[in-house]
Amino acid sequence: MTELKDIAKENDVNLEDCVIFVRGNDDILAVDITNAKIRQRSDDTMGFEFSLSPKQTLKLEEYFTKFTTGEKFYFNISETGYRPVYYRGLSPITKEVSPEYHPKFNITLFAQKAIVEPDDSYFAPTCSCCEFCHI
Repeated sequence: MTELKDIAKENDVNLEDCVIFVRGNDDILAVDITNAKIRQRSDDTMGFEFSLSPKQTLKLEEYFTKFTTGEKFYFNISETGYRPVYYRGLSPITKEVSPEYHPKFNITLFAQKAIVEPDDSYFAPTCSCCEFCHI
C-alpha cells in the first residue's frame, strides 16, 4: 500500500486536518475537513457533507464515480483510525455563491456503516438450564 505520509508530503496535506478515503490498496483520497460535516442517522447511514472549491469538488466526484453501490471502502478522520463503510452514492452538486468569498460547491457522500463483528464476540452457553447463558 502506498504510504499516506508520502502522499501527504507530495500534495502538501496535513493528515490531522483531513478525512482520508481508501479503496483497495492504492486508491486513496485526502479531503480537507475544514468545511465538512458528518452526520449519522440511527439506521447507520452516514452523510459526509463537503463545501469545497471547484477543483476539490471535481477531484472528490472523480474519485467516487468509480465506486459501485454497496462497495466497501474505509475512511479515517484526522488519523483516528480506519472505519469500514459501504458506498451508497453522491448527492447532486450545488453551487454556493456569495460576494464575501470565492464560489464553493456543496456535495454529500452517502455511506452505510459496515458492521464488523469479530469472531470471538460470541460465547457458547455454558449450561442448558440457566436462562442468562442464552441471552
